Amino acid sequence: MDNCYFIYSNQNLEIERFHLCSWEFKNGSALMEVGCEISAETLPNGVSSIEAEIHIPWLKSQSETTDLFPRLKDTANSKFIFNDSVVNTHSFDGGRGVLGILHQFRDREPLCILPVLLEPNHDKKNIKASLDLSAYRKDGQNANIYFRFSITAKTNSFSIRKKGVGRSTIIYDLKINELRNLPDNLFTELQNKQLCTIKNCFCFNIVPNSYDLAFFDSTSLRNVRTLEYDAFNRYLEDGRVQKDQLMVVFNKKEYPKSFAFFTIFTKERIGAGQFALAILINLISGILLFLPNYRNENSNNIISKVFWQNLPIEVYVAISIGLALIVYFVWPTIISALYRLQTRIVLKKKKNR
Repeated sequence: MDNCYFIYSNQNLEIERFHLCSWEFKNGSALMEVGCEISAETLPNGVSSIEAEIHIPWLKSQSETTDLFPRLKDTANSKFIFNDSVVNTHSFDGGRGVLGILHQFRDREPLCILPVLLEPNHDKKNIKASLDLSAYRKDGQNANIYFRFSITAKTNSFSIRKKGVGRSTIIYDLKINELRNLPDNLFTELQNKQLCTIKNCFCFNIVPNSYDLAFFDSTSLRNVRTLEYDAFNRYLEDGRVQKDQLMVVFNKKEYPKSFAFFTIFTKERIGAGQFALAILINLISGILLFLPNYRNENSNNIISKVFWQNLPIEVYVAISIGLALIVYFVWPTIISALYRLQTRIVLKKKKNR
């Protein structure tokens, strides 16, 4: 899978912090969050809006984007996202909190969070993010600006997955603003625009905690922890976030290092599924070996009624067990498909409100 992401603009913007957060759930669905903190010092003078474009390599027409400003203006949510207590919040519109807010933190600098207008271009595989600075300018602010949005992926994962009989492997190879991986269509775009300078890049991989961290870059890994269920369930408002099922792997790199993150997760698969598969294979093999001899002894065609009426009861028991095992393997896929359909319907209803 192509996992090369680019953020660029024609306004010479500098990004103090770039957040890329990938969610991969147990039901085989995925979600990604993108967050940008733009340095106030690089905001063009006299402009009422700024634009940045983010290249998303897997973007499709069915992908749905959601501005997360309504979630981040809630101080309880921002406390977890920015890992600091919010001591005060100032609104740009007299308390409504629609045009933007300023969070003042205990230990870090104040941060302006603004709503973002998202315009996906599925042919170019990019999303244009537009920020209205009118309220920010009118309020006389000079703090850094932050926006964040999520993309519901129509893909099962953002990683390379290798499934074996005994072990499953997840490989993350994420790259941000690496020129050597620049797609041809972006080369033309960047004739009139330029890649945004990123000072700090934060990469979060949220995966089922049934996996083990097998390989990581020790220079970029910051911590591994179990996902705080109550906080992130409230923040994300997504039923796929289940208690004690997900873990967070946090990597960080700073300019001028290459923003490439390579991580490998593995999971041992020797369990009930493998034993069930072995039984199913043995049952099928036994029935296939039995039927030719039985057919020759009874001189009946396999499609005849007499042939099946005279079969020993043990063969029917074996066939029943085999069918039950097939249902055992197929059932999770059916449940996952139904859950993704339900999630899509819920998201569409929220979008139409």
